[in-house]
Amino acid sequence: HGEGEAVAAVDIAVDPLEGTNLVATGQGGALTVLAASETGGLTNAPDTYLDKLCVGPVVAGCVDITVPPAENVHRIAEALRRKATDITIVILDRPRHEKLIADIRATGARIRLIGDGDLSAAIAAAVAGSGVHAVMGVGGAPEGVLTAAAMRCLNGEIFARLVVNKPEDEERC
Repeated sequence: HGEGEAVAAVDIAVDPLEGTNLVATGQGGALTVLAASETGGLTNAPDTYLDKLCVGPVVAGCVDITVPPAENVHRIAEALRRKATDITIVILDRPRHEKLIADIRATGARIRLIGDGDLSAAIAAAVAGSGVHAVMGVGGAPEGVLTAAAMRCLNGEIFARLVVNKPEDEERC
């Protein structure tokens, strides 16, 4: 830019290492992520958790985070013209997801449990041929902002709602 020219203001969200544990254990799949938008285009998420539901472009508009997970599995299958048994849902492998896992397994859908990297999984759900059809479960809110940016770029969709379990979570929100 020349002297005196206006520079557009932007908001950024950064995760210098998405998948810290992946790197610590010598596994692949970690990412460095940066999302940028016009000023005011990114949510300033509190350092807490989000309940997330991420799907790709074909399924966008067909799911709803307020309905039971099993209902969403059937909606995903219908949108993709598949049976529930041909759907793969990625979930972070955490004790908090015990009921979610049981509910999805009851549909016959496949589950891929991951230790870290729900952003990478959401990107996979938005890319045809990845074998991932959705991401469900509770993960970090700041990572959810980056996931939302990725879903927008890939024409996917994310639904998210803050998880407030403790008074300090409410203060953060």
